[in-house]
Amino acid sequence: MDHKLIHFSRFKKTDIFRIDSLPVTCFQAKMAIDADGSPRAYHPDNTGLDDLKHGGYPGNWWGIATDNEMSGGKPLVQKESDPAPGYYVSTTSLIDARYEYQNPLRYVNAEEIPYYVLPDHFSPAIRLGDIAWIYNTHNGKHSFAVFADVGPDVGEGSMYLAKKLGIDNHPRYGGVSSGILYFIFEGSGIGNGRHVTEEQMIETGSKLLNRFSVQELITLFKK
Repeated sequence: MDHKLIHFSRFKKTDIFRIDSLPVTCFQAKMAIDADGSPRAYHPDNTGLDDLKHGGYPGNWWGIATDNEMSGGKPLVQKESDPAPGYYVSTTSLIDARYEYQNPLRYVNAEEIPYYVLPDHFSPAIRLGDIAWIYNTHNGKHSFAVFADVGPDVGEGSMYLAKKLGIDNHPRYGGVSSGILYFIFEGSGIGNGRHVTEEQMIETGSKLLNRFSVQELITLFKK
């Protein structure tokens, strides 16, 4: 079945499309690298995987858990019983409600889970936990991913997602400036308050992707 892209909106310099008659939002963009949710993302001495400035600063910590659970609080440092003692507790927007706020396991680990990032209120049809199929036009590699974090721009993915796509996945200097296709299946979230495994993403995403031929999806951006 032939499908067409319908221009939906524009976010900064990126055109956002929907696929006609189907609940799919898509766009072509860069991929910046997100370390959030990794226990090793941020360190008080700025020796973590990512630069501490990407987690916030005193008085406004947006990517790090704090002692009063507000951005103006003091950053929480992981204890000896945590995955990375001495590092800050790095947060993601998507959480596993079975774990308490200060527990690193509450958040989606960028080193272990393929996830993508969207701006807040990007689309009323897309919710945290929704599955996407993401394709690298430079090398043909692709992966399913989950919407797990909110950021300032489109075109960002976890360290593990970038690795699967054959992209330099170092948060401080990795990424790619263009050529990544994002196909988001609206309302496809399956977590129900718990983290989903990569296997669950593949199972759900494969069923959604069966509506198309993969080549058709790629060709949509060449017309």
